[in-house]
Amino acid sequence: MPSDEEKLSLCLSPSQPLQHQCGDGRRSLLRKPFDASLGGFGSTLASTQTKNSTQFAQPLSKTDVNRLHCTTIVSNPFQENTFVAHLEGRDDCLIIDPGLEPDKITAYLAERNLEPAAILITHGHSDHIGGNHALKARWPECPLIASVDDAEKLTDPEKNLSAQYGLPITSPPADQTVREGDRLDFAGFELEVLAIPGHSPGHVVFVWKGASPMVVFGGDVLFAGSIGRCDFEDGDFDDLAEAIHSKLFTLPDDTLVLPGHGPNTTVGEEKRANPFVGRPAGYQDS
Repeated sequence: MPSDEEKLSLCLSPSQPLQHQCGDGRRSLLRKPFDASLGGFGSTLASTQTKNSTQFAQPLSKTDVNRLHCTTIVSNPFQENTFVAHLEGRDDCLIIDPGLEPDKITAYLAERNLEPAAILITHGHSDHIGGNHALKARWPECPLIASVDDAEKLTDPEKNLSAQYGLPITSPPADQTVREGDRLDFAGFELEVLAIPGHSPGHVVFVWKGASPMVVFGGDVLFAGSIGRCDFEDGDFDDLAEAIHSKLFTLPDDTLVLPGHGPNTTVGEEKRANPFVGRPAGYQDS
C-alpha cells in the first residue's frame, strides 16, 4: 500500500506524463486556468533534479564562488528545493523554503557547523513550509519570515492546500512579515523583497543584488522552461506573467534564478526561451 506521503503526492501531482510539455513534445502555450494535471504544487514542468543535495548547476563567477556557498536540498515527494546559503568565513546561514524532509536540512547544517540566522518563506504552500516546525523546534530564536499576504497559510491547512488531502500540515506562525520593497539583512546577505503574485497571492522572491551575478531565491514563479501553476483558486496567470515581466525580466540577463523545483536558470535564458512568459510567448524587451 502507498504511504501517506505517496498518497499526498498522487493527489497533488497526477501522474500524466509531463514530457508532453517539453523537449520534442512541447505543447502549445497554456493560458489560464492551467490544466490541473500538469504538476504538483509548484511547476507546470516536471523536475529533473533527483539528488538529495546538489551545488549550483551553473557556476558562479570567480569573485562570488569565493564568497557564496549555496546548497540545494531536495525534499520528496514534490522534489521541492530548499536552499541553504552562507558566505565564506561565516558560520551563520539562510534557509529558504524548508521542505517536507527537515532531517536532511538539520543534518547538512550539523555537518557544516552552520547556524541559521533566518528562515525565509517565498510562499505558504505546504511543500515549502513542511520543515518549519522541526527547524523552529531546533532553533526557536531563529526568525521565521513570510510575506504579509501569505502568512495566514502557514497556520491554515485549508489555505496551504494540505487539508483537502487528509494530511494537514501547519507551521509555526511567522515571526516577521515582509512586503514589496522591504530589505532583509541576515548572515551577511542584504536581500530585497519583490512581490510576485499569481502562483500564490502573497508570493515573494528574495533578491541578492550584492552578488555578481545577482541571485534570486525565486520559489514557484519562474522555472527553467516553465512557470508556477496558476490553476489554484487564488492563482492568476495574468498577475504572474506581469510580475515576471516587470520585476524579474528587468534584472540583468546573467541573474541566477534559484527556483522552488527543478534546476537553476537565468533571467536571460527564460526571456529567450520560456514558452509561457518569454519570447516564444510574445515577450519583447522594453
